[in-house]
Amino acid sequence: MDRDAHPAVYASGSSLKRKGFQDLEGADTFKSLKDKKIRADDQEGMAKKTAVKALAAAYAEDYRRVAVPDDRPFVGALPKVLRKPQIATPADTARQTAIVCKTVTRLIETATQGVHIIFAHDAKPSKAARQILDVATDESTSKGAPVIVSLALDWMQTVPLVEAPKRPETTKRLLFYIGTPGKYLSMCIQSVRGRFDQAYKDDRLVVLCKGVCMLPLGTQEENIYGVDEVVILQTIASAAQKKGKVFWGHGAGTKASLMQKSYGYPLAEPMPKPLAFSGDAGGSVNSFDYFVEYVKYTNLVKQAKPALPVTNWYDTGLLVSVMQGRVAQAGVSLLTDQDGLSMLRDASIGHIISKLNQMIAVEPFSTSKGVYNFFIGDGACRLNGGVELTMHLMEGYKAQCLTNLFIFNNHKWAIEDNLVADAEKEHVLYNADFYDLIAEHGKVAVCENDLELRETIAYLSAKTDAYLQGKAPPGISMVVVRGLDVTMPPVLGDIDPILKSSEMAFMREVLGKFSEGCQHKIPIYGCSAFEYIQYLHIFMEQMPEGKKFQYVCGRTDIQAAHMCGFTQPEGKCVLFINDVYGINSIGESLRQVLSGFGGKQLLLMIWHPSVMQLMDHFHLHRPPMVWPSLGQELCKYYVRKESDALFVEFEGRSNAQHVTSKVTEALGAGTPLVCVNVLPEQERDYVSLDIRVKAC
Repeated sequence: MDRDAHPAVYASGSSLKRKGFQDLEGADTFKSLKDKKIRADDQEGMAKKTAVKALAAAYAEDYRRVAVPDDRPFVGALPKVLRKPQIATPADTARQTAIVCKTVTRLIETATQGVHIIFAHDAKPSKAARQILDVATDESTSKGAPVIVSLALDWMQTVPLVEAPKRPETTKRLLFYIGTPGKYLSMCIQSVRGRFDQAYKDDRLVVLCKGVCMLPLGTQEENIYGVDEVVILQTIASAAQKKGKVFWGHGAGTKASLMQKSYGYPLAEPMPKPLAFSGDAGGSVNSFDYFVEYVKYTNLVKQAKPALPVTNWYDTGLLVSVMQGRVAQAGVSLLTDQDGLSMLRDASIGHIISKLNQMIAVEPFSTSKGVYNFFIGDGACRLNGGVELTMHLMEGYKAQCLTNLFIFNNHKWAIEDNLVADAEKEHVLYNADFYDLIAEHGKVAVCENDLELRETIAYLSAKTDAYLQGKAPPGISMVVVRGLDVTMPPVLGDIDPILKSSEMAFMREVLGKFSEGCQHKIPIYGCSAFEYIQYLHIFMEQMPEGKKFQYVCGRTDIQAAHMCGFTQPEGKCVLFINDVYGINSIGESLRQVLSGFGGKQLLLMIWHPSVMQLMDHFHLHRPPMVWPSLGQELCKYYVRKESDALFVEFEGRSNAQHVTSKVTEALGAGTPLVCVNVLPEQERDYVSLDIRVKAC
């Protein structure tokens, strides 16, 4: 950018002029910070920093792909990988529902250690759920009660709380979870996964979601699909009440408050004072503490204004996840809603940007008073047009709500780097100048340090207070948070199984043949890479065949799919995608590859996650207990004759030699499209037994 052409943008010297918000008097909100400083972390501050690193490490560990041995025996409940739709008929649903009802009734009747029913937030509309919650007593402790009911931790994130309710200790009871768990969500809100894991191991876990149920059947847990969840929940509620008195699990005397916050309007509490911070920053205060205080403040505002919409939405990413973890550890509610929980279960980056658009553009949301906060990471915001959309909404809409967008600007967007102990250059976001340029806008604050962050947090709380008193106008504010990052050791695990895996052998043989005779490096396109990043990284860095390829990471899965359809240096390329996001916009490229009279060749590899823990049944981006795998089926719609495409399923060691031969033959013959579906381990080398269960 030419400094002489834009003198107002640049301050003296080489640094860009930095600004806070422009307040109602037109002054910079950072004007009072000159005499304050940031102290070094003291012992308490160092302990908090360690806790933050632990949260970040747990987040990365959740994404680690492990090479499961090909001969690992799988038994019991497993996610169903659907290559084609399977929709139960009414007759099938009736039979499968009858089996579940018969089984859960027997389980409840024979549960000598008692029953614990946990209701997730998406069970809230159920009449049966409301009925059993209503009859539960909280006059005394639930210890030793035949039946305990409680609200799931995700439900607690939708009601205003500044102190976490008691969780019942029910380590040996028959455990029912009514609603939809989420792998990513459970990590964000610090849910106790160990209870699920132990109950599953002990064959005493029942999870009821819409249309599918996990339950003990015979000697192990199984998944039954196509069930009527309403009928099953009614059966559970009836059998539980027949077993004995139902007790409220969150402690004596706590039911009325939680139920009023969930289903009605509790009495208003006093309005909290706006946040204020004095003295120097740092010391015992960690950067994330300011966000904890701000989220706590929004909870207090909601308690003071029960009828007012006050909602926070959180996107997917490292810093946002750590922030949520710190809020949860403080016992404070995230104060989100059903959409917020659904987006956290799905873990789709940039999802909240669409929600922001809806809240500002759709009536009556946009025409009603409300306080809304959105928290998003650098990559998710940048790659989904968050800043551009926010500026568009500022200029083009006059919504009546007070809305704040927080962007964690740490110049990177890929947690995958921690899975390979390296920083992929294409995962870096070169966007410092981009944010510097918008810092001059009066509704944008760029926080470079904790002093500026806490001043901004305090200003926004004061603005909220003034807005609710009618002394400040509605509008949108943007906060760019810099200097907040988490460093942690890479989550590598043992890479030897990956080096020796049938997948690596397949990649070396096939890609090696694919690159023979090429003068230029062949592009491998990709984006969301959790399912394959470790295989790809080792192939590119350690295998001689990898030297013939160049990895090109699209800014979105759509962009990666687009690029594979263009003209390539050698007329050929590879696209690595996962089974869900990767299929976005693949149609455009397939039309390009398969049109005309030759000259293009695409090797498409579709990857899946692995079942490494119970929560993988409730994996991000996928319905509960089901993994749709529609990539190959979608591709087939664009192919007119068999000679134009090869579709194969890679099942590991058992068919590696056959698939390798078929794929190399097709690539050598110039087949335009070769699609390899790399099946997850539970779909390989198994025998489906004819096991029958009587419905009545």
